[in-house]
Amino acid sequence: MTVRSAAALVLAAATLAALGAAPALAADHTQHLDVAAELVRQPAGKPWIVNLTIGAQLGSADGTVPEPVNHMIFKFTRGAKVHPEAFRTCTLQIIRDKGPAGCPQGSRLGDGKAVANALQTDFPATIDVFNAPASGKDARLIIYARALGTVVVPLVGTLKRTSGRYGYTLDVPVPRIRTVGDMDASITSFEVTVGGIGRRHVPFIEAPTSCTKPGWPFFGSFTYADGASGTSAATIPCLLEAVDG
Repeated sequence: MTVRSAAALVLAAATLAALGAAPALAADHTQHLDVAAELVRQPAGKPWIVNLTIGAQLGSADGTVPEPVNHMIFKFTRGAKVHPEAFRTCTLQIIRDKGPAGCPQGSRLGDGKAVANALQTDFPATIDVFNAPASGKDARLIIYARALGTVVVPLVGTLKRTSGRYGYTLDVPVPRIRTVGDMDASITSFEVTVGGIGRRHVPFIEAPTSCTKPGWPFFGSFTYADGASGTSAATIPCLLEAVDG
């Protein structure tokens, strides 16, 4: 065997060993957007007052826990109107100092729930949503999640008007959720309902005054810690269910 052929065999063996030792590629991310609306009030000659529910299921194609999501953007159907100016505001500093109970009455917009997975264990979390001070012309929301009573994750979303098929976008950066050993927890599901009536009986959300079948479109995009991204669309039917009572 020549020196050249021997070197080629060594290189091939090293390459095969490296390939065998390489970690398996992460499975493709999956995401499913869920939206719904409840009819709260149907004032004569005015837009309907609604509560909006938005959520998502985040996973992977092979059923394993997905990489942590680090950015979410939601697009809301055009024609709807949002009135954060009718509600009082709360700040992250108030929540850090006093907790959600310290927020002014009339600043709370809704609540919900979430599930995060860490160390192969699911942890349920509660969510409270508050109206935050605006940033220029853009409204802002504080999304305050709490798990195990002491693990808190405050998120700040920016709500902007847009044009085209959608009327608003909600941009929500997601911070790292660190666990034991500096590992990150992954959000696998969440569901939040927002709405309510503010000052002078002005609602937070007014539904569009018209609807083309199959319904009002919504869209979500998700970016993950491994650089992957994915999208999901959903529709709320034109026929809304009324809130009980």
